[in-house]
Amino acid sequence: MVRKYDLVVYGATGFTGATTSEYIAGLRDKDLRWAVAGRSEAKLAKLKQELIKIDESLENLDVIVADASEPASLDAFLQHTTVVLSTVGPYIKYGTPLVEACIRNKTHYVDITGEYTWIKQLIDKFHVQAQESEVMIVPTCGFDSVPSDLGAFMQVPLVVDYMHKHHKIDTTDVKYSVVDIVGGVSGGTLQTMVEQLSDSSLQPTSHVDKYLLASERGIDKARVPKFYRDTDFPRWQAFFVMSVINEKVVQRSWSLYTQRRQSYGRLFTYHESMSFPWIGAFLVTAMIYCTPVLTLLLKFQFFKRFAKWALPQGGAGPSREQRAKGHFEAHVIAQGETEPYDSPVRVRGIVKGFSDPGYSDTCVMLAEAALSIVKNHDYLPGKQGGILTPASAFGNILIDRLNASGRMSFTAETMTD
Repeated sequence: MVRKYDLVVYGATGFTGATTSEYIAGLRDKDLRWAVAGRSEAKLAKLKQELIKIDESLENLDVIVADASEPASLDAFLQHTTVVLSTVGPYIKYGTPLVEACIRNKTHYVDITGEYTWIKQLIDKFHVQAQESEVMIVPTCGFDSVPSDLGAFMQVPLVVDYMHKHHKIDTTDVKYSVVDIVGGVSGGTLQTMVEQLSDSSLQPTSHVDKYLLASERGIDKARVPKFYRDTDFPRWQAFFVMSVINEKVVQRSWSLYTQRRQSYGRLFTYHESMSFPWIGAFLVTAMIYCTPVLTLLLKFQFFKRFAKWALPQGGAGPSREQRAKGHFEAHVIAQGETEPYDSPVRVRGIVKGFSDPGYSDTCVMLAEAALSIVKNHDYLPGKQGGILTPASAFGNILIDRLNASGRMSFTAETMTD
């Protein structure tokens, strides 16, 4: 049955929600039936006026007042919606009622969370239920973790499938480095990090467990933080702050594809880093060893409240002009599973974003993830539903959409040593 709305942006009046809505409006897709939703009718009306400046046909855009604390208000619009895009965080506080309502109404869901403790709760509680309802619940559809998850592992022209199609071999080791980035970390992301570190629902070792979200375990291990040189990447390599979530998402993708008998490789491992000058790599590594102390302090409510007060708040961000100056580039190196005396087979993937990754690019990724469901549902690898990852849900469909958008690019080629 065709529903009234192809998609609804929930939390549309926040900074990320408004930026996502502006991107969708800028597509000027006359066949797309969409709406914006949030708690404040006045703020939604103001947003609508801004969107009309982008596309005059949005005079007819519906605004929906809904609140996660009122399940009936969610059901009222979700029963008429194909896919909802959620930008309301921290998700561990506000996300679960919306996910429950989506499964109840058989509405697909995408968001931009990097909260792995919350995603773990969703998997444990809702994965089977979402599969039975054939509902796609797809967190991490922003800068964490689309570039990592898709850029390293998915189908043509990306690294893992490139290995299969061009060399007929599995992949063993994949490493990912952010070699260039200009842009800010959003206030929402920083607030989320405080929530993650203060979460007492997980054992300390779970935070470094790459298989925390996976449905089965492989051979990969957590690594001791250090800085080092790697000739495959420019400059020194050190800890990348988003690797904590990205590595878990990638290994969940590995496990889900293994269950589908489309494994990346039985010896598959994955590691992320970031490229720094020597002094930057040293300082980042030194700070990592202070994290256990910070985690302990955040268990105390007074210190947690102070940290959340001192850090930038969610809901605000840089101007459009500032965001346009941002960009990022990440390199992905994959090693093939060859015999001991065979020449090594290696592939380099390159993922680029052409605006601020934490703000603008994230909104592009989120919108195109939702549009993958709206426009290409029957061709998606994750159409059977469940708590999925970008790679296991969308695969090459999302890669193609992002390439076609002109806002990002994904390429891969064999390396010659």
